[in-house]
Amino acid sequence: MKGLAKRLTAIIVLTAVCLTMVVYSRTRPVELRLGFIAGSYWDAPNGNCYAVIDAAIERFEREHPNVHVTYTSGILKRDYSEWLIDQYLLGSEPDVFLVLPEDFGELCELGALAPLDGYLAQDEVVSDTDFYPAALQSGAENGVQYALPYECVPTLMCVNKTLLESEGIAVPSGDWTWEDFYNICAKVTHDTDSDGEIDQFGCYGYTWQDALIANGTSLFTEGGSSCLISLPRAVQAVAFAQRLDKLTAETAPSARDFDEGRVAFRPFLFSDYRTYQPYPWRIKRYSDFSWDCIPMPHGPAGSNSSELSTVLAGISSRSAHTTLAWQFLRELTANADNQSMLFTDSHSVSALRSVTDSEKTRQILRQDTPGESRSGVEMLSDVMEQAVAAPRFRNYDQALLLTEGLVQTAMEDEHNLSLQLQRVQHEVQEYLQKN
Repeated sequence: MKGLAKRLTAIIVLTAVCLTMVVYSRTRPVELRLGFIAGSYWDAPNGNCYAVIDAAIERFEREHPNVHVTYTSGILKRDYSEWLIDQYLLGSEPDVFLVLPEDFGELCELGALAPLDGYLAQDEVVSDTDFYPAALQSGAENGVQYALPYECVPTLMCVNKTLLESEGIAVPSGDWTWEDFYNICAKVTHDTDSDGEIDQFGCYGYTWQDALIANGTSLFTEGGSSCLISLPRAVQAVAFAQRLDKLTAETAPSARDFDEGRVAFRPFLFSDYRTYQPYPWRIKRYSDFSWDCIPMPHGPAGSNSSELSTVLAGISSRSAHTTLAWQFLRELTANADNQSMLFTDSHSVSALRSVTDSEKTRQILRQDTPGESRSGVEMLSDVMEQAVAAPRFRNYDQALLLTEGLVQTAMEDEHNLSLQLQRVQHEVQEYLQKN
């Protein structure tokens, strides 16, 4: 009997220990690590750079009391890419981390990002239709969604309203064309003080890349396997940029010319628009001209589209807490309250349609925008709908740099542009195949 009692006691003790271990394993704190940058990716002043992430963490930890979310503060944009790759190579990357546009292709190639399609398909809270198409596309490769958009910045066309008014020209509507653009630039480009030199200009900073997007084409295929610069739409776009440049062939405008009110148009990132419009040290420190932003002009084969730059967020393919990581990623990118903070605590745009295209957001932006300079605010959702995501394959930046130089040289030939662009395509194609 005593032996039986001892055995029963041992069994009871062992069972209690096992239950204790199970309970402990289920209740012990879980650390979820994040990768985040200090400051603004868009190089805009940001004195409260952690506000959005800290708010997301606070809500998440309140809903998940057994989870502690941590991140390393003070990592600057210029250091972040190297830091993240180093962490990955060491096997100590965060569970959830920001993916900068220039890093997406390399991280995909390394297999560092967990596919998200399964989560999106099963999640009842968030759907891929919640996001603007170009923003979502920025986080996809070969039809697989590897990251979700955290914040975006589209390109708008800044308009010097005072200059146009002085020339008797109305501010173009949102659906304006290349011909509208060119005709206005041609009319305002002239010598205003009769000293023999052009001192008023149509445009500063409009590039052939802008024209490509506005004419419904791109420079590379999505995966970077081919260059498309010799396609008819691309040739047409480069030819338009060439034609526009000829207006100021002898005296090219500068950024200072725009700042001092002598340029009618300039493409601007929305982050720059937010930075310069509301503050005393805005562009108006140089001049008293009024300005606004409208969509980019469209070519004959395109729409009023511009490039969308997107900072993404993804999950490590090696995370030990994938479910929690997804839940936090959802909190960061798809929670309306969190995404609304981008308009108060940063200079970027939310990729969520319900946030950007809301009266609350319009009110926030109107408060920051003086006078009648509000077209960009009212048209923002339309700009986001029409925006285009740039291909971000592994060697994109190097391929783009090579192509830019070659195309610029090709544009110097006024008679054989199409032939020159065929040569450019051949050279760039060789580079893409080797790399």
